Amino acid sequence: MKISVQNFGIISDASIEINGISLIAGPNDSGKSTIGKIFYSLVRGLNPDEDIFITEKNDTIRKFYQNILRILRDDKNIDISIYQTNRINDEWISSIETLAENFVGTQKNQLLRFCKIIKYQNEIEFNSIENKNIEISNYFLTEFNDEIQPVFNDEKITSIFIDDLEGTATLQYDFNPQLNKNINIFFNNSFFIESPSLIDNSLQDSILYEKRFSREKKSHLKFALANESNLILDDDFQITEIDRIISIISKIINGKLVVDDFQGVVYEKEGHEINIDNVALGIKGFGLIQLLLKNNQLNSRTLLIIDEPEIHLHPNWQVLYAEILVLLSKKLEIPILLTSHSPYFIEALKAFSEKYEFEEKTNFYFSQKSKDNLSAKIIDVSNDISPILMSISEAYFKISDIENE
Repeated sequence: MKISVQNFGIISDASIEINGISLIAGPNDSGKSTIGKIFYSLVRGLNPDEDIFITEKNDTIRKFYQNILRILRDDKNIDISIYQTNRINDEWISSIETLAENFVGTQKNQLLRFCKIIKYQNEIEFNSIENKNIEISNYFLTEFNDEIQPVFNDEKITSIFIDDLEGTATLQYDFNPQLNKNINIFFNNSFFIESPSLIDNSLQDSILYEKRFSREKKSHLKFALANESNLILDDDFQITEIDRIISIISKIINGKLVVDDFQGVVYEKEGHEINIDNVALGIKGFGLIQLLLKNNQLNSRTLLIIDEPEIHLHPNWQVLYAEILVLLSKKLEIPILLTSHSPYFIEALKAFSEKYEFEEKTNFYFSQKSKDNLSAKIIDVSNDISPILMSISEAYFKISDIENE
């Protein structure tokens, strides 16, 4: 999957492809995490959940049906029982629109507007372009709080070009996202990891009480960490590779994380159970991948997004973490999008991609801020990552200058 982004938040221009592992580096406030949130919103928004669609559609219709009845109830000359029904169809809507002519002002406008909303909800279909626009809008609202168009140049048009195995489409944003055509994409799920700190005792609640569906990326991830996927894995090679990578992680952290409704959330080490609140975040970072693998939540159609995975990791563990990610993508074909500031992690990722002959599917991008720091352009540096390393090394030269004063 490849997206080309223009004028989205601080990003003036970016083209990012994920066909294995893609890493974005660059200074703070240069749009790196924004790209991850865009991918997350698109993947999940273009793969709506049918059960949720039906539930939310019925809830919306019921809500505005009840609003209409409240207005009718205020008029003592109307027998409200005539309009109480279990079948809110075109005929019923037409009767309310006719009745609305007897009202004036706000009440009339509300009745007509509520009828219009109900009619729209009745007509919308699950896999329609209209529903996908609504879903993408919901995710954008959750992730960006409607701060999408360029703050410092709101006259520019925000657009995203989507180039996928199953087709292409353009999404333009003008207060609401609008696809130019209905598109299905290869990726059908995504997990966004911002911090391993979400692994705590509340994961036990995700087994018992957490909703199966959530648009919010943290809740979506927590459910996956605590519950097995419905996916049945019958590929012997993949089963073997999953077990092997889980074993490698177990050796690195000298144990494993366990989440169940009886034990709660614990770190098992050398035959002892350690309360998760007393476990280092570095161990949780590895354990998070361990749990997703154990629960069969990762596969070739699930995009894994990790924001600055090196945080909380010693440089030695950053190198090992990079190897795990290359193995995940090489052996299990798991697509991965990363952001990073760490020279250890970035160079390790490049080295392991070459060691495992995966460099053709490992892409590096650099987010370059404008001179006025009001926008950023993300460029492909896969053939030469020196712009990334030069940017990171500036801190070292500044320290040297201070020491030589």
